[in-house]
Amino acid sequence: MKLKNVQTKVYVATSDFAEQWTIFSKGALRKSARELLLEVREIHSEIQESVEEHLTLQPKSKIPLSEDVLKYFEKWRRGGK
Repeated sequence: MKLKNVQTKVYVATSDFAEQWTIFSKGALRKSARELLLEVREIHSEIQESVEEHLTLQPKSKIPLSEDVLKYFEKWRRGGK
């Protein structure tokens, strides 16, 4: 088993100077808290778009049901009473 892989990049977001030096000596890369926040927001946005796209592509029921009945069935399907 290889411990170091050139394709693996480890980023660390910390403001602790001693921790940064320890991390750098092991080959990790630094990411500022602001960069991390922007990246997390971007990923969240991409996930939200993907979920919305997936929901629009779900097959519709062959039997027309009201929203209340659909919600009840979904709750029932998930194990709720």
